Amino acid sequence: MSSIFVWPGGSDAAAERIASRVLPRREQFIADLFAATVKGMPELAKDDTERTLLYASIAENTVVLINALQAGTDPSTGTPPPGALAYAKELARKGVSLASLLRAYRIGQAEFTTLCLETASGMEGVDHLATLQVMVGKVAAFIDYICEEAARVYETERERLVSTRSGLTQHLIRSLLDGTAEDVAATQRALGYELDGTHLAVDVALPSARPGQISRFDETRQLLASTWPRAPKISMPTGESSVCTWITVDDELPQFLSRLSSVVTSSPLPMQVVVGLPGQGVEGFRRTYRQATRLRALAASAEPAPPKIVTFREVAPIAMLTEDIGDLTDFVADTLGPLAVDTVRTAELRETLRVYLSCHRSPAATAEKMSLHRNTVRYRIQQITDEFGYVVDGTEPYVLVSALEICRWYGHTILTPPPRCRSQTSLSPGRKSL
Repeated sequence: MSSIFVWPGGSDAAAERIASRVLPRREQFIADLFAATVKGMPELAKDDTERTLLYASIAENTVVLINALQAGTDPSTGTPPPGALAYAKELARKGVSLASLLRAYRIGQAEFTTLCLETASGMEGVDHLATLQVMVGKVAAFIDYICEEAARVYETERERLVSTRSGLTQHLIRSLLDGTAEDVAATQRALGYELDGTHLAVDVALPSARPGQISRFDETRQLLASTWPRAPKISMPTGESSVCTWITVDDELPQFLSRLSSVVTSSPLPMQVVVGLPGQGVEGFRRTYRQATRLRALAASAEPAPPKIVTFREVAPIAMLTEDIGDLTDFVADTLGPLAVDTVRTAELRETLRVYLSCHRSPAATAEKMSLHRNTVRYRIQQITDEFGYVVDGTEPYVLVSALEICRWYGHTILTPPPRCRSQTSLSPGRKSL
């Protein structure tokens, strides 16, 4: 990176004089900036290693800036201070936010610029605009440069760590799931996750995620960590845009699910979360994952789209059905007849009927649940009565509800293709009441 600034030659001498007066205050400035950073941004100095590297980074950056002002050189063209890069790499290893590091650099920029301006105040021959432009420009150029280099080192280290850890973790978890782990106890130690407890699989999908969007997946991991910080957790990518996390819940399942639902619902992330049932030990670890995987497939086919969070318990009867789509298609067609035809209109009527039956045939409750006007619900129910009343009245309630739930979760895959030349209304033999 080269600077965009053109340094006016006559002003370099003035900048050198400023730097010479700043030099005796250098050590105090470094100490003060270090103390202010530790106090204002404690996440950047949580242990002795981070504090040591933070101090070295501040000291080296300050020295580079003062030397550049004294020598009249461009500080954004040299080799980045090694301490600054080592600090960025350490923060990546610890999972500290890159945004926090960059914010600290901007604070440092403001403090050093203020120091130079205060030093220049009252000095004869250095109040010319060009002189201040040189000084402020060099500081800004260096900070832009070092932020770019620190971010590059941070992202490279983060990707390396995630790739390495993820690969090993995924291999170990897969060996548990498929039963090929030769020594479960050794696998447990390698994972750093106790397998004797009660596990819950939480699978998070991010529709907008792309391969390599590590920061976005970090957000989901941090979200789960904040939901239940005390609980042991372990994660594994389950696709290009999804990750499964096992959480040890033991006797605190109701509180965890309540908290998770609240956090997911209020999160701005475009996530879709599915949750298995709690399972004990290694077999429970596997079973809750299978349930979450089954739910993920249903969430992908559901019409309309599912809510942001769905638990296996909510749709267990549907999720445990046979995977033979042909059998399900035949069952739905035999039960719903023309109401199983795959059109926009029948989809609207099926969903209204499904919610209407779940609300004990209350138009008001149905309207509230579907966010519709009550008259809209009444109109749709009248349409169902007119065209498909014989289907509804002639079907056992449990069978009817099951068929509608299957349509809701399996979507287009089990519906009847629409006829090309016939209207649906011609298939109805008459009107009956609901």
